[in-house]
Amino acid sequence: MNGRHITILIGSIAMASMAAQAQDWCPQGARWVYSDGVGGGTTITYAGDTVVDGYAGQRFTRFEVMQLPWDPDSIISSYGAELVTRTEPDMVLFWLPEHLVWDTLHWFGAQPGDRWSPGWEYVSDPPDPNCLGSYLQVVDTSSTVVDGITLRTLNLEKHLPGSQETWACTVMERVGNAEGFFLLAPPTWCIPTDGDQSFSCYADDEIRYPPSTFPCGSTTSMEDLELDAMGFTIRPMPFSNHFILHGPSTVRLGEVRLLDLTGREVLRMPYTGTGMVVDASALPAGPYILRLADEHGRLVHQRVIKQ
Repeated sequence: MNGRHITILIGSIAMASMAAQAQDWCPQGARWVYSDGVGGGTTITYAGDTVVDGYAGQRFTRFEVMQLPWDPDSIISSYGAELVTRTEPDMVLFWLPEHLVWDTLHWFGAQPGDRWSPGWEYVSDPPDPNCLGSYLQVVDTSSTVVDGITLRTLNLEKHLPGSQETWACTVMERVGNAEGFFLLAPPTWCIPTDGDQSFSCYADDEIRYPPSTFPCGSTTSMEDLELDAMGFTIRPMPFSNHFILHGPSTVRLGEVRLLDLTGREVLRMPYTGTGMVVDASALPAGPYILRLADEHGRLVHQRVIKQ
């Protein structure tokens, strides 16, 4: 895959007649959320259109949150390198800025037997010989209805030449890789950046996948949350304008703070005891970090989500 040429290994080509438009891949509000499994993760958001290498494309911002395993009070956030994609009929390509080439990310028009390689030969410099020749092969095609919209779905196998082992994965229109990170990891040890992060959710202005009543706006699990380090619970979660903080009777004094994901303090108030109501009606919707310090200086924190 050199220059502007997109090389696809074809077992049986059957391209759909309908051309995929840019907004089919990334509608307004498109957002992908991934988790690293240890309290952090990455959010990728469609930020608008752009032109790269003479092609109209889509630009994505990347916001990363990391929690240090040895310091549960640590929240480190940063903005990663931006991503750029473009579409051809039934296909999504992504830009490799280090090599100045476009490569195939998803081929939604592929049929069983069709193959492609999403830039795995470029994950290291010089190329890792374990990656060369690796490819995705379509096993089956189907469709998935999400919030009334039909999305093409491909069941794929990752193949490594010379190995009898295969690795399964699934890609869907809009959602992309529904089991792993935005850029598919190759089927060997040469794993690209973020390749070990798992898919959490996708959402745009029309759909949310997997279907859920929770918003798709945090890099962490969106289950019922507990500050179990000191026996606290938060209800409801997510919340609309306020939530109730329940704590043990042994904690009488303290301070409650809310931070946004950049670490900026947006609310501070004294802890008033179990059943305390935290009014966040003045804050915009989205994820926040709740920090509670008791009278002994102990700190706990938990992500909370405002609808």
